[in-house]
Amino acid sequence: MICSSKIIAQDVCSTIGYIQASTSYICNTNPWVLVFEENFNGTSLDLSRWTYGPRLRYCNEEQQYYTSGDNIEVSNGTLKLIAKEETVYARAVDGRPDDEHLYCDGDDRGQNKRYFYYTSANIETIKKFSYGKYEARIKIAKGKGFWPAFWMYGGDPVYNEIDVFEFWNEKDIWGNYDPSKLSKVHNMNVHYDFEGDGSPAACLDWYTGVDFSLAPHDFSVIWEPNKIEWYVDGVSKRTDYQYYTQLGQITGCTIYAWTQYQINKIFTTDPMRIILNLAIQSGSNSPDGSTVFPNQVEVEWVRYYQRHPCQDINITDASQFPLDNQVFNAMVGEDVNINCSYTVQSGQQLDIIAKNSITLVHDFNAELGSTFCAKIEPTVCGSP
Repeated sequence: MICSSKIIAQDVCSTIGYIQASTSYICNTNPWVLVFEENFNGTSLDLSRWTYGPRLRYCNEEQQYYTSGDNIEVSNGTLKLIAKEETVYARAVDGRPDDEHLYCDGDDRGQNKRYFYYTSANIETIKKFSYGKYEARIKIAKGKGFWPAFWMYGGDPVYNEIDVFEFWNEKDIWGNYDPSKLSKVHNMNVHYDFEGDGSPAACLDWYTGVDFSLAPHDFSVIWEPNKIEWYVDGVSKRTDYQYYTQLGQITGCTIYAWTQYQINKIFTTDPMRIILNLAIQSGSNSPDGSTVFPNQVEVEWVRYYQRHPCQDINITDASQFPLDNQVFNAMVGEDVNINCSYTVQSGQQLDIIAKNSITLVHDFNAELGSTFCAKIEPTVCGSP
């Protein structure tokens, strides 16, 4: 793990000495409820849920141009993000002048309108998601220069990012490109800005596994207030805790008020979008004659779970469950009853998931341009 300091029991990326907790935190043992699922049925991407994102992340040393759907295929229940070797002349950032130069940390990253010699695909959810379990079943691309990733990003002004996986060119002990490691080194990363001063840091961990390009695998992250866990095919690969005892021992998720702890800086708090992309590396990491084009990442499904208690929900005033235009809204319970004037406005979204019943009075309204789903799921609280 690439970290700036270590404490007993486990590596952490950074600590700020001791902090006194002002409130207690107890483990959340409510059952996981599937509130967002994308199975990529049909023949096109669902643009009520997904957007194509930026043309180029020029601060990332990428060199591909992300198209608006030309490098995406949805067929047979699978999403394909396709990288192609082709030349296009286009703007790196829509809406900026053609001759404007793009800067990152003071470095000139080139003119906005330029030649690109590779195209690829990037998709991200329109809505953001908070604490929960994120998972997807994915078969990655293999070849020098490919940079597939499954990640969550909160964006500015607060820098939040959790990378479920990234795969890139790996090097041997002499620092030379090592083709034997392609598609085998699973990188798990967190980017954070604990001080909020616009200077984000990163905490990377990795391991060498199987060749993940040969078959699809289940990649997961559980992000909770005091713990982040990475899994592959149900097997734990990394765990980070937010708080440690003064002796550096793991606290788990039970924190006591008025007790001093060491704190791990990496923990993000703001909601983030789910992103899937296939980037192309640059410089000495660029594709070469051994790289096969076109090539693709194949995604079978994406799922997001939240912890919810098994109890009835009775909404008698709309202020009990206000809708957030930016975040995915899910109302979950055994029996859900909305017995008041309640409106899902244009641009808003609401999913209601109930074990037994959903009751909506005549004052419930989903406006044109909103997204509303009501679903009975007998297993929502565990056994049917």
